[in-house]
Amino acid sequence: MEAERLTVAIVTRDRPLALRRLLGSLVRAGGRALAKVVIVDDSSDPKDPRQEFRTLPVDYVPIPGRVFISKAKNLALARVPSELVCFIDDDNLVPEDGLSTLTQDMRTDTRLGGLMPSVVYARRPDLVWVYACPFRPGRWDFNLIGRNRSRDPAWEGRFLPTDALPNAGIFRTDALHPLGGFEERLPVNSSAELCFRLKQAGHSVFADSRVLFWHDVDPPGVPGYWAQHATDPERVYHEMGDWLLFRRALHPELPPADWRFAYHALPFLLGVTVGLAVRGRRPFLPPLVALARGYRRGIRDAPLSVRRGTGEDRGGKRSDSVTDSG
Repeated sequence: MEAERLTVAIVTRDRPLALRRLLGSLVRAGGRALAKVVIVDDSSDPKDPRQEFRTLPVDYVPIPGRVFISKAKNLALARVPSELVCFIDDDNLVPEDGLSTLTQDMRTDTRLGGLMPSVVYARRPDLVWVYACPFRPGRWDFNLIGRNRSRDPAWEGRFLPTDALPNAGIFRTDALHPLGGFEERLPVNSSAELCFRLKQAGHSVFADSRVLFWHDVDPPGVPGYWAQHATDPERVYHEMGDWLLFRRALHPELPPADWRFAYHALPFLLGVTVGLAVRGRRPFLPPLVALARGYRRGIRDAPLSVRRGTGEDRGGKRSDSVTDSG
């Protein structure tokens, strides 16, 4: 890896142990040679990690007050000096050769605007978090390839089509800057909207299943494992609103109150509600109120203007067909 060409950007809030584990994995992956490791931290009690991780070129940016993920990523992007940047969620771990493989892929094919690594559970590395996230027909829901299944060699070792970049994504900075980076009107979940705009601008975006990052979260078998963020009302509020605003942009022919928006939002609504109950977290009311408020925001806010054509990948020669049901 020509590491000086790559910056790692991390946004974090109130997960100091997860951040330490991620930074430790970067050390093992040769992170000392990176151009920078930019950390934007809007924690309620931020803790500077530079003393502990002196071998990493950390640029630590504590932010007073909560700014949420998309704005924090844009703040990080403004500090990136290199031609490539890899955004990594703070609850992930990096394999030793992961960054070098992604960097080489980006350098080899200049049509690539972005790549996501495939992801397995850190505590169950035999189990897939997700290989790729293409839309299902109709562009309402994502087909989460391999989710909660055993690893399958048939899905690994190749590029897969994707319409979102969860967990992590490597990008060309000269592809991000003309687009204005991440859409801050979607404070939490903006990777799919960015993926859409990258494709609209003529860039290819794929999942690279040769690279497997590790998601450092509860695996299946832990009660309510899917709802670890459900007890954060502010996050739940924005996640619900972000989901609806982006779907409205994909389906501008439908009025905001159309029944199809509510129907396709049900899995998220039920997932949060059941997750709260199963995990035994109280109080229940604030997250549920946040869900309702977020849905109202998604209906009432002015629509996004991302739809300019189909959003299909224009560099699709490397895109394999996907028929897995998730």
